[in-house]
Amino acid sequence: MMRLALAFAVLATPVVAQEDMVIDQTKIYASDPAACAALESKGIDAFTDSDFLVLKFPDGIQSMEFQCNFYDIKSRPNTPLLHVSAVCEAPGELYPDTFAIAPFAENAIQVVSSYDAMMVTAGIYPPPGPTTNPGVTIYTRCDNLSEIPVD
Repeated sequence: MMRLALAFAVLATPVVAQEDMVIDQTKIYASDPAACAALESKGIDAFTDSDFLVLKFPDGIQSMEFQCNFYDIKSRPNTPLLHVSAVCEAPGELYPDTFAIAPFAENAIQVVSSYDAMMVTAGIYPPPGPTTNPGVTIYTRCDNLSEIPVD
């Protein structure tokens, strides 16, 4: 009986997320860390020199020929995780997507796309780089930017 009470107490204890890693939704994030400096110096023209993605809350993800507009961003108390519903567009494509977003490092987030994960699993997209989770893109926070300069 004592073991059952102890097991219940352990299972009923809430898990509290660490407060030290949070997602700063006021900043821009880039899939290539070098893109932050390029965006600061060249503004929107940085997209013509390099292939990278930019994520900005609450707007979504953009690149030269691709965009995902965020429609619903959900969070829960005591966790830094976000659940995002989006509609994505690429040349000749329009599709819904769902993203799980979590802190990855002090200045980076990981964004997991259900659409990309499905495409990796089907063998249509190549496997991810720094993580083993299919559909993951790591974005670095551009601490110097809260908007993309446009001249």
